[in-house]
Amino acid sequence: MNPHLSKNTGYGKPRSLMIVTGAYFLALVAAIATFPAFADWGPAWSVLAVDLVATLVIWAVGANISNASLYDPYWSVIPPAIALFWWSLAGFDTDPRKVMFMIVLVYWAVRLTSNWARDWPGLHHEDWRYQEMRANNPAMYQVVNLLGICVFPTVLVFLGMLPGLPVLTGDNPANLVLDLVAFALGMSAVTIQLVADEQMRTFRFKKSTNQTNQGFYTDGLWAWSRHPNYFGEVLMWFSLWLFAMSAGLQNWWTGIGWLGMLALFLFVSCPWMDRRSAAKREGYADYIKRSTMFFLMPPGKRA
Repeated sequence: MNPHLSKNTGYGKPRSLMIVTGAYFLALVAAIATFPAFADWGPAWSVLAVDLVATLVIWAVGANISNASLYDPYWSVIPPAIALFWWSLAGFDTDPRKVMFMIVLVYWAVRLTSNWARDWPGLHHEDWRYQEMRANNPAMYQVVNLLGICVFPTVLVFLGMLPGLPVLTGDNPANLVLDLVAFALGMSAVTIQLVADEQMRTFRFKKSTNQTNQGFYTDGLWAWSRHPNYFGEVLMWFSLWLFAMSAGLQNWWTGIGWLGMLALFLFVSCPWMDRRSAAKREGYADYIKRSTMFFLMPPGKRA
């Protein structure tokens, strides 16, 4: 049996998407229903509280159908909802900084969510990392699932969104130069992800149709980094922090989110994927020695 398959072998993609949509609708209803209980906590803590309520719903549904991958789209669908709520507190003011911030965020969210929807085969499939966690911690897996697969990224993404609080709710003087730099970086970051994922998708199609015998992809942006999509991800969150810095240097602390993501990708996600690829793909260990793991660098350089 394919180790990435869950027990939900009877779930095709249309039915799976209906279940995912239903689960996220329940999560939204739960968040809205519980918000009055946290409304007095302020715009940051109240959002985090209902964010965790919604996360708990997604975890419960995923645990019920034995597939933690139900949580995967949460990373990209929740930030726009958080941003829209904070923006509404300012009456959807069309200040250029707010508009540029939202354009970057929505571009990122639509691209990442659509990328997930295109590649995800359905609930018969579960991310290999979750399968590995289950195998390593069978007795405690649902606790690992709740805290590690669901709650941890929810909190990390919330921290990544903190720059939106001063940007979207504040009324700060324009800093056009830094705003434009942040906007350009954000749009470039998402485009890097878009190009990298499309290049990899084309390669995998060629592999599946026997148009290439190349063991793993090392061309395009993937010649500049083993994980260019992850580099683009962190760069996008960094751009959101630059918007907050443009709104005032006192917002420096909101950089905790993108720094946390940088640490996650540098020390957990990228090494984890490299170890797996080195074990499965002939020649990948040598590729690691002559390539850069994360940052984009010219081919032949190593970092």
